Amino acid sequence: MLSPRASIGLAAVVLAAAGCSNGSGFVPVSGKVTYKGQPVPGATVVFIGDEKTRPATAISGTDGSYSLMTLDSRGAMPGKYSVVVSKTDAPPEQGEPPSMEEAAKQAGRPPPAVKQLLPAKYGDATRTPLQCEVKPGAAMVFDIPLAD
Repeated sequence: MLSPRASIGLAAVVLAAAGCSNGSGFVPVSGKVTYKGQPVPGATVVFIGDEKTRPATAISGTDGSYSLMTLDSRGAMPGKYSVVVSKTDAPPEQGEPPSMEEAAKQAGRPPPAVKQLLPAKYGDATRTPLQCEVKPGAAMVFDIPLAD
């Protein structure tokens, strides 16, 4: 029989191992985002499930490829998802922060408008036609071909 101190130590090790385990049930999901047949680099991909699943996200690479992450884990939880894809034309970053005088001049101006580069229906969780079911088990590929 283990002493109380050893039992507590063993319980702590078991709980820590369970918390750090990769057997969390996440399924690796990857694919490629294309628009009119061309890769879309820098697109934000979000899988939005029901209240029992966490959202999974990715940013597409230069070739349009993405790989989902849920918090710190690679992949998505099994479940049904609406898939939202967006890309904006953000203003270029300036190298140096503005001087106090420049900041004061810009204070009353609205920020520059952000232009959506993909059709709006893909960026709206209530209107997106993209749906995906992530099933438990092996990794899956979900390519996302977008059109007007």
